[in-house]
Amino acid sequence: MSRYITIISTTIESGSDSSLIALAVAGLQNISEWSIDLEDCDKVIRIVSAKDISNEFCKKLAFFGIKASVMEVFDDHYHLM
Repeated sequence: MSRYITIISTTIESGSDSSLIALAVAGLQNISEWSIDLEDCDKVIRIVSAKDISNEFCKKLAFFGIKASVMEVFDDHYHLM
C-alpha cells in the first residue's frame, strides 16, 4: 500500500482550532495519522495517508475558515511529489 506524507501550513491560531482540524480529518478517508505543530511559525499540519489528499484536505480546511497551503508531499519512499 502506498503512503503519502503531506505537510501543510495553516492559519490556525490556537489549540481550540484543533477540533476543526479533527472534523476535516474525519471527513476524509485514508488518513492514518495526523499532527499539528502550533509552535512552528507556519502552524504545520502533518498528515500520513494512503493517497495524496493534499488539495482535498486544504478545501476541507477552507470550508471551516482555515487558510492552508501545501508545503510538501512525499511518497512512501520519501520522494518529493
